[in-house]
Amino acid sequence: MTDIVSFLKRNPLLRGVPDAELASAAAIMEIQQLHDGERFITEGEVGDCCYFIMSGQALVSSRNLIGRPVILGVLGEGALVGEIALLLDETRSADIKALGELTLLRLGAAPFYRLAEASPLFYESLLFSARIRQVHGLLRKATIWSSIADAELRGLAEVTSRQQVSKGDIIVAQGEQANSLYMIASGKFQAISSGRKKAILGSGDCFGEGDLLLNKNCSGTVTALEDGELLLMGKEEFHYILQQYEQVQRLFLELVNIRYADADDAMAGNPLLDEKDEKPVEPEKKSETIKSDAWINVLFILGGLFIASTALAIWLKHPIWVGASLLFGSVTGPVAFVSYIRSSQLLGYRISRLAQVFVLSAFTTVPLAWLIQSRLLFAGGAWLAHSGPIMEPIAVSIIEEGLKLLLCILILRSGKHRFLMDAVVFGAAVGMGFAAAESLWYGWNYLQQGTASDMLAVMWVRALLSPFGHGTWTAIGSAGLWFGLKNRVRPTSRQAVSRNSVATLLLLATSLLLHALWNSSFMEGALRIPGMLLIGAAGLFILFRLLNRGVRDESAALNTLNPSFDAQYPEQAALLEKLDAASSPQPALRCEACGTLAPSQLSYCARCGQALRSSP
Repeated sequence: MTDIVSFLKRNPLLRGVPDAELASAAAIMEIQQLHDGERFITEGEVGDCCYFIMSGQALVSSRNLIGRPVILGVLGEGALVGEIALLLDETRSADIKALGELTLLRLGAAPFYRLAEASPLFYESLLFSARIRQVHGLLRKATIWSSIADAELRGLAEVTSRQQVSKGDIIVAQGEQANSLYMIASGKFQAISSGRKKAILGSGDCFGEGDLLLNKNCSGTVTALEDGELLLMGKEEFHYILQQYEQVQRLFLELVNIRYADADDAMAGNPLLDEKDEKPVEPEKKSETIKSDAWINVLFILGGLFIASTALAIWLKHPIWVGASLLFGSVTGPVAFVSYIRSSQLLGYRISRLAQVFVLSAFTTVPLAWLIQSRLLFAGGAWLAHSGPIMEPIAVSIIEEGLKLLLCILILRSGKHRFLMDAVVFGAAVGMGFAAAESLWYGWNYLQQGTASDMLAVMWVRALLSPFGHGTWTAIGSAGLWFGLKNRVRPTSRQAVSRNSVATLLLLATSLLLHALWNSSFMEGALRIPGMLLIGAAGLFILFRLLNRGVRDESAALNTLNPSFDAQYPEQAALLEKLDAASSPQPALRCEACGTLAPSQLSYCARCGQALRSSP
């Protein structure tokens, strides 16, 4: 007991507490010995005690919105832990484990409150510290601040205030002067601009940043949909943080760039941003959550079914197996191709959405193309019926690519597809939907006019050559449309507009040219196969260049909105790795706002800028 009293007297937190009270508290305290990794406080539990650390270190950690561990602090000798739950009458806000051998002094709720009554200074200092630590924990869990060192983040917590709100409260109104950055700690909020709903915001999201950076009044009205809590940071403090931390500045600039179409022009004269460094963000290694080899499984499954149905059709000659081989032969190459392109995308779309585009293309573009071509090219007396070997493939290319790209325009015109990869993926889905329906059509015609063996030969050739054809051409053309629509949706500098216009023309022309050459009669006889391979290789080369550009753009946006705390503070990397190893793997996250599938390591969606959350 003498050792306990001596320890309590040396603790600066307990200065001013009478010796008699310290001795009385020490009499009912107990010393606990813990080994490395043992947990003595669990997040979410009801707190009935607190602990003084007599020797050793304790790791304070929690989980952010996506379920990944975050380190809130490493506490050493003399620190008091667990007092927040007692002071604020709340559940535990973090997990605390021993780092190595740890000696604790356990203080129950009753003696803790006696000490607080005996020394108002002790109580007030703990209450102030508890509130700061709680705000610090909320800021750390929202990784928008993850590039800030722990000591600076605690200073930021001191100038951040908390505000409780009730359902129906109007937080900011459109046209008012914005003076704060609002960060959502809990609850849901609706943003409306000019009578149109813009977004539903939840924990981890923020608003008001655009008004502070663009130097204008609030662009929308934000209303609480339920009771919640906000963290508020003043305009001066917000600007100071942006000046001190370049990565935080980049993050908010990216967020504003996503949310405001006129961001580039509005920020041009902002003195806060005039001196910003323009060097590009280096992309990190891509996450394997989205970039995977799932397309190989698709290829093996569909390819295996195609092989099996082909063998059974040849052996049994039954109509069911002939029909199955026709069906699997028409979809194996196209579906595997789209799956491969999708697997290269870091910010993917749901399979159901791509499937809808695939099927829509198959059922609309092929019948329309057949109808137009039959009238213009193949009908007796049609004005292009005798156009010769040059005009016919060009006309077919214009008709088929025109119909497919028209569907791409309908998909991309909303302006919500901010990445080049979006255009490439949807273009591949549209093109391969056309290819699958066309293969089915050709196979059926061969089956009606010849034998099952003729049909199977055609289906195998088309399946093997499918990566060289419609999916590649339309993906290239769709990328060209994306550059053109980018000028319409987000006006930029004259030089950028010119570059985008040139890219649009070149890619559209390339798409049409590759298609026309593929159908050209100049490649007949012995030149047919080498020529097709050469044209196909050229198309794939251009497509892979677009994929590389698209992945770089996605990676840069992901890294800007999700700066890596681990990389900047390597001394904590080992601790985070240890916590991650004890965690169950996190699946890919689906953004509640735009439906984007994002890698599990991210906290903010790079497509719409809203916070990602793990499923409960």
